[in-house]
Amino acid sequence: MTAPQVISADSHVQEPPELYAEWIPSKYRDKAPHVEERDGGRYMIVDGKRPRRLDIAAAAINEDDESREFRDDDEGGRNIDRRLKDLARDGVTAEVIYPNSSLALFNSDDAGYQLAVAQAYNDWCIDLFGSHGKLFTPVGIVPVRDIDLAVKEVERIAKLGYRSIKVPISVRERPYNLPDYDRLWSAINDSAMVLSLHAFTEAEDRYPADWGEETGIGGALNHMAMSMVEGMNPVCLLIASGALQRYPDMKFVVVECGAGWLAWLLYVLDEQVEKKHMWIKPKLDLKPSEYFQRQGAVTFSDDPIALNNIGFTGADCLLWGSDYPHDEGTFPHSQAVIDRTFQGVSDADKRKIVYDNAARIYGL
Repeated sequence: MTAPQVISADSHVQEPPELYAEWIPSKYRDKAPHVEERDGGRYMIVDGKRPRRLDIAAAAINEDDESREFRDDDEGGRNIDRRLKDLARDGVTAEVIYPNSSLALFNSDDAGYQLAVAQAYNDWCIDLFGSHGKLFTPVGIVPVRDIDLAVKEVERIAKLGYRSIKVPISVRERPYNLPDYDRLWSAINDSAMVLSLHAFTEAEDRYPADWGEETGIGGALNHMAMSMVEGMNPVCLLIASGALQRYPDMKFVVVECGAGWLAWLLYVLDEQVEKKHMWIKPKLDLKPSEYFQRQGAVTFSDDPIALNNIGFTGADCLLWGSDYPHDEGTFPHSQAVIDRTFQGVSDADKRKIVYDNAARIYGL
């Protein structure tokens, strides 16, 4: 059987070391993400986050595991020729590309610094991938600490050729149901760019104190699992606030949170609107699930639970992603993973999830 055409709706690129040393104003360079040696260990230092230890986990990696080979490449996916060879090897025809180190940008409380790093990344990334528009869809970064600055950056990078932007997956201090965001939703709606909300991009530091340490108390596993659950937050808030009702052309995608939870969440939202409608404002013209199926989508890599629930969610709101080049991703075994997880799924639904939906949403 011929392998299906495949688009990865969740891939990554590692920013070059010089990006934050050369591309942002000098007054912010001491805050830029970097690695430091401290007390016999190597730590990632990111403004707004506690130092995160790197060396213990790195030493545990099995160097013979070929699925990790690219993450050890110091070019981090930036070499286009090598990337294209890896895509061909993995049977992937196009990618939606997210940052790597800059996923943690949103933790800083300095709006000016956040914007400076975002603009440096956005300019660099479109310069690298922009001439390969049929193959790569880079996702721009838009911080939301200052919403006026966020709107301006949406407008700026739309002109650069971006088709998608990402904001924090959640903001506890100012959640997405507040009307403060309406001018941002309006700008995204008018730009026709896709709004992305990627796992592990909360506006507050959520990493546990024992992350990467020699002795752990379960913080890492709890953090990883609950970060998947965090994907429900923006789905609920964008629907319940009426944002999707007011901005019907705004498409959004929740990324790398899995999708097994989606059927339950949409069922609960519909159930609560039906049973407790007297308490719920604003009034919605459609069922919550109908707003999501019209405007929302969720990515996954290896989630048979999500595929088991297609009868409720439908297939049009599901996207597959390899998470290339991360070690937890499916590269270079993506075709084998697809064959295994899509057992029992119709050819039509399979094609939608691994190719058609991403092509439609991102205009590939």
